[in-house]
Amino acid sequence: MGIGFPRLFEPGCIGKIRLKNRIIMPPISTNLAGEDGTVTEELIFHYAERARGGVGLITVENVCIDYPLGRHGAAQPRIDDDSFIPGLRRLTDAVHEAGALIAVELTHPGMSAELRFTEGQTPVAPSAVPRSKDGLVPRALSREEIMELVGKYVEAARRAKEAGFDAVELQACHSLLINQFLSPLTNKRQDEYGGSRENRLRFLREIVEGIKLYLGDFPVMVRLVAEDLLESGLTLEDGRWFARRLEEAGADAIHPDFGLGGKEKRLEPMPYPQGWRVYLAEGIKEAVSIPVIAVGVIREPQVAEDILEAERADFVALGRALIADPEWPIKALAGEEKSIRKCIGCNECVVARHVEDVPLRCTLNPAVGRGRDFSRIGRAEVRKRVLVVGGGPAGMEAARVAALRGHQVALYERENCLGGALNIASVPPGKEKLNWVTEYYTHELHRLGVELHLGKAVDARMVRALRPDVVILATGSEPAVPDMPGLDRPNVIVAQTLLAKRMRFANERIAIIGGGMLGLETAEYLAAQGNAVTVLKRYKTVSRRIEPLYRDYLLRKLKERGVKIVTEVEVREITDDGVVVQDRQGGRRLIPADRVVMARGARPADRLARKLEDLHPLVIGDARQPRKIIDAIQEGFMAAKAI
Repeated sequence: MGIGFPRLFEPGCIGKIRLKNRIIMPPISTNLAGEDGTVTEELIFHYAERARGGVGLITVENVCIDYPLGRHGAAQPRIDDDSFIPGLRRLTDAVHEAGALIAVELTHPGMSAELRFTEGQTPVAPSAVPRSKDGLVPRALSREEIMELVGKYVEAARRAKEAGFDAVELQACHSLLINQFLSPLTNKRQDEYGGSRENRLRFLREIVEGIKLYLGDFPVMVRLVAEDLLESGLTLEDGRWFARRLEEAGADAIHPDFGLGGKEKRLEPMPYPQGWRVYLAEGIKEAVSIPVIAVGVIREPQVAEDILEAERADFVALGRALIADPEWPIKALAGEEKSIRKCIGCNECVVARHVEDVPLRCTLNPAVGRGRDFSRIGRAEVRKRVLVVGGGPAGMEAARVAALRGHQVALYERENCLGGALNIASVPPGKEKLNWVTEYYTHELHRLGVELHLGKAVDARMVRALRPDVVILATGSEPAVPDMPGLDRPNVIVAQTLLAKRMRFANERIAIIGGGMLGLETAEYLAAQGNAVTVLKRYKTVSRRIEPLYRDYLLRKLKERGVKIVTEVEVREITDDGVVVQDRQGGRRLIPADRVVMARGARPADRLARKLEDLHPLVIGDARQPRKIIDAIQEGFMAAKAI
C-alpha cells in the first residue's frame, strides 16, 4: 500500500498540525457557496468528497474577509462576520469526519475586484494605479484603512479557528490585494507601507504577526508571490527575501506562486508540461526552514514523488488533479495509478469559474459541482443488456457508467483501438495529454468487464440481431466538407485525415480552409514541420468557443511559427496554384499554395441512428451534435445513469 510512493505518503507537519501525507488541495474557487456567502450542501459535499479521497489537507477557496469591497466572485464563501461561523463549522466537521485536515484561504481582491460585486463602490488598492485590464483607477487606501484591514484579517482568522479550521492561508499572490502591496508596480505609496521591500511587506507582515499574537500557535500559511512575470515586477529573489522575513514573523509554511502577470502561467492550458512551476518552490525552499508547498500541473503520482524525493518541496498541491479525480490519493496509495482520471488541462473548470460565473465543472468528471444525488451511481434494479456503438469519449463513458450500474455491456468500435476523435485531437503539438483519457477508459472498461469488440463495424442488421435491451449510439462525427469548385483536386486533403494518418510535409506552402480549433491546431502541426502555412477564415475574430487562455497561447505559437491568418474571406475556388478567395468588398485574389487542407469542422455521423429510429436508441456525443469533449462525456454519463 503506497510502497511505490513512500515520500508522497509520508506524514508531515505544518506548524502544530500533522498531515497524514504530503498531498494538499490548494484553494480553487467553486461558485458553490450561496450568493449571500453562506455554506451550501453542494459546497460541503464537494470538499468532503475530496477528503474521502485521501488528501492530507484541504484548503477551502478564497473566502471574503471584507464585504463588499473584498468580494471576489458571484458565489464566494464569507467569513467577515460571526454569523457565518455555524455554516463553516458544518463544512469543517464534514471534512474532518471524512478523514482530512482543513484550512481556509483568507482573500481580498483589492483593485482586482469587479464593480458588479462591490455594490458600486470603487475597488481599493495600495495606490491609485490604473489596472491593466480596463484602466479603472482604484481608490488608494488610507493608513487608517490599512490598519482596519489588518484587523479584519486577524478577525477572519479568529472566526476560522472557532469554526474548526486547522489553519489559515493568506492569499498574497495572483494580483490580489496583498500582492498589490508587495509589488512595486502597484504600490507607489510614500509612507511606511510603500517604497522599500521592507515597507511593501509591512501590510502582510502585520497580518501574520497579528494572527500569531492573537491566536498563538494556530498555523498560518502564506500563498506568496514568488515572481510577478512582468518587467520591473517582483522576481524570485524578491520572493526569497519575503519568505525569509515571513518565517521570522511566524509563518508556518510558504506556498509560492505567480503574481501580477501571467494568468496563463498559473491556470495553464493543456500544452504546459507537468511540474514546470516547481522551480518557484525550489527557489523558496533554499531560503527558509519552514515547509514549502509546490504547485503547478502535478498530475501523476510519480511526478509528485520525484519532486519530494529530490527535496524540491516539502508538500505538493493538487488542484485541478483533485477536481478531475477526488480519489487520486487513495488510488495512488493502493498502487492503482492507472485508474486515476488525470486532469488534461482543458480548463473547462476555469471557464466556469472565471468567465461564466457558474458552478465548477470538469470535462472528465461529470459529477463535479452537481452535489451528492447527481454524483451517486447506484446499481440498477434490473440488469439489462446494453449495446454501445462507438468507442470515443461519449461511448466509453456510457459503457463505464452502465457497467458500474451492473448492466451487461458490450461496446463495438470500428477502429482497432478506443479513443474515437481523441486519437485525432491528440496529434497537434501540446495535445498529447488527451491520450490520458483513452488510457484511463481502456483500463477501466477492462477492469469493469465490458465486452470490447474492436475493429468491428456495426450496421442496423447486426444491432437487430444482437437484440440488446438498450442501444446507445456514440458513432461520432465525420468531416464537414462544403461543396466548392476544385475540391476533388489531388492537392486537397481533409484535416481529420491528415491528423489521423499523421501525415508529414516539408517546405510546402499550405493553405488551411477553416479557422476554428481544428484549423488552427492543424496549422501549428504543419508549421512545426517547416511548412509555410496560411489559415483562411470567414470571420474577423478567432472562435470564442476556444478556451480563452488556450486560444491566446495557440495564437502566440502560430505567430512564432510564422503562420498567417487571413480573415473575412470566402473561398471561391481551389486551383492547382492555390485558393481563390473573395473579400467583403468583392475583390478576388489567389492565395498561393502547394497543398490545401479542409478544416471546416464536423457533422454528426448519424446514419445508423436514422436506420434504428424504431428502436429508440440513445444518441449521444458528436453523433448527436459535434461539440466539445465535456459534452460527449456528460451525455455518456447521463445516458447510462438513466438505464
